[in-house]
Amino acid sequence: MMPDIFATGEVDLKKLLNSEDHELISRIKSILGPFILRRLKSDVMQQLVPKTQHVNFVSMGSEQLKAYNGAANEYRAICEARTAKSSGQYPQNLVGLIPKRQISNYFMQLRKIANHPLLIRRIYSDKDVDRIARLTYPKGAFGFECSLDRAIQALKNYNDFAIHQLLITHGDAGTKGALKDEHVFASAKCQALAELLPSLANDGHRVLIFSQWTTMLDILEWALEVIGITYRRLDGGTPVIERQTIVDTFNNDLSINACLLSTRAGGQGLNLIGADTVIIHDMDFNPQMDRQAEDRCHRIGQQKPVTIYRLVTKESVDESIYAIARRKLVLDAAVLQSGADLDDRTDVPEQTMGEILASLLLV
Repeated sequence: MMPDIFATGEVDLKKLLNSEDHELISRIKSILGPFILRRLKSDVMQQLVPKTQHVNFVSMGSEQLKAYNGAANEYRAICEARTAKSSGQYPQNLVGLIPKRQISNYFMQLRKIANHPLLIRRIYSDKDVDRIARLTYPKGAFGFECSLDRAIQALKNYNDFAIHQLLITHGDAGTKGALKDEHVFASAKCQALAELLPSLANDGHRVLIFSQWTTMLDILEWALEVIGITYRRLDGGTPVIERQTIVDTFNNDLSINACLLSTRAGGQGLNLIGADTVIIHDMDFNPQMDRQAEDRCHRIGQQKPVTIYRLVTKESVDESIYAIARRKLVLDAAVLQSGADLDDRTDVPEQTMGEILASLLLV
C-alpha cells in the first residue's frame, strides 16, 4: 500500500530512529500522522488523578554481589577463551562468538541474580542435593516412576528457593537445610520492600506488586509474610473463575495491604482501583507492558493520586533494561506523540542481549 511513501530501500529504520535527528523524526511523524489515530487517556479522561513516577536504584548486598560477580566472572572466562580462539579482539556483540541460546541463558541468569540470588542454585552444593534427593525421593517428591538417579539429576537443576520449597513440603519438621527467613532478604529489592511497604501501609496506601516470574512471586509471598503485610495473589495459574473474586475482595477489604500479580496475567484488563500505589519489581523489555500494569489502578474511578515505583538493581543488567525501556518510550513519544511520562530525553542506543553482555563481560 502506497509504496512510494513507505519505500526505504537499504535504509535501516531502526538505526534512523536511534538517531537524534529531529528533522528526520519530524518527517517520520508527518508521514505516520494520517495513518495513526491514537487517543490518550490524558486527552479524553480529564477526571483522571495525577500519576507520579519514582525509580528506586538499589545496591546489592555482599552475598548478592558475590553471586552476581561469580556468575559474571564464569561467563567472562568462557567468552574470553572463545575470543582468544577466534580474532583475539573483544567484539561489541557476542552473537557469532557463542550460540544465541547461550547468550540468552547468560543474560537470564544475571537478570535472575539481580532480582534475587535464590533464583539460582548457590547455597545448596551437589552433596546437599544428593542428600536431599535421598530424603525426599521415598516420599514421592519426584513421582514413583522416577528412579533415584534421575531425581538427583533433576534436583541439580533446581534453584535454591525450589529446593527450600521441596524440603518444606516433603521434609520432616525442622528438616536440616531449609532456608531461614533472613535468606529472603538477601535481595536488595526485598530489602527495599521491607522498608517501603510498612511505611506505605501506615500511611493508608495499598499496593500492587508486579513481577514477570511466578517463582519471584513465591519469594515475594514469603517476604510479605515475614514483613507482616496482608496480601492476595493473582497470576497465570489462578483459575479464571476465581480472578474476579480476588479482585473484588482486594478492592473492598481495606485490611488487605497488597496484591501480588504477574505482569502478563495481572497487567491487563483488571480494575484494581482499591490500590493507589504500584511497584514494578522487575521491568519488562517492552515498557508498554509495565504501563499496562500501572493502569490497573490509574483508571476511571480512582480517587487518590497514584504513585509508581520501579526497582532497579545498580551495576547489573537491570540498569541496561531500564535504559532500553526509557529509550523506547522516548521514541514512542517523539514519533507518535504518545505522551509518555519522561523526565528528559536520553541518547542510550538500542542494544541486543549480545551487545549488553559484551559491554558487561568483555571490558
